[in-house]
Amino acid sequence: MTPNSLLYELQDFFTLLLESEIAMSATKAIALSGASGFRRITWATNTAVPGDLFRKVSPTVSEYRDWVNRQGYSAVLFDGSLVQISYDFSNSDLARHRLLYFPCPFDLDPDLLRTFSLLEVIDLYQSQNTASVRLRSPLRFDFDALANTDTHPASHMTFQWSHARIPVMAPISPGHFIQFVFKSFYPAMWKVHSFLQEWPQHEFEPTITPEQKLALHLNSVA
Repeated sequence: MTPNSLLYELQDFFTLLLESEIAMSATKAIALSGASGFRRITWATNTAVPGDLFRKVSPTVSEYRDWVNRQGYSAVLFDGSLVQISYDFSNSDLARHRLLYFPCPFDLDPDLLRTFSLLEVIDLYQSQNTASVRLRSPLRFDFDALANTDTHPASHMTFQWSHARIPVMAPISPGHFIQFVFKSFYPAMWKVHSFLQEWPQHEFEPTITPEQKLALHLNSVA
């Protein structure tokens, strides 16, 4: 998986999500370049998005709205859930990734979404009592080649709390992430859209340590 091949892969994937109406919105996958061979394949936002916005311990409804408003996502799925896919490379070597599935905190009415913008619908639900909020935890797969300790595995899944890091055998490819999200949370959609089932999966060298492997961990190989 090279930066260029990943860029084209993500562009194709989000185009298919829109065409199949699995996503109501998607930002363009772009490549950002820096010094010493750094390249980031990520999403294009409509404004600067500070990094601390993505590092909240327990994201709130207001922060979810802020992400939508700032286009801090790769795609918004048909139910308002957010997907973020971002990979960093050092020359041709994978250095980091961030793969996030953020369930929508509301069960949105499809009829409202056909009449009003997503932000307007979110504001409507947010103005109602808290009984309309659904307690759903975001799930994030992170990888950092330079960080690998007992409390911070190089590849890990985070959910519920920022320190709840479950070791993962190796970095996660977009294909593995796509399978996990749609097979787990949208099984009916997974069954009828062949492009979701057939999206290529790339395998990376394991980064899990022997100590991490003795604990509960995830195998990234399908």
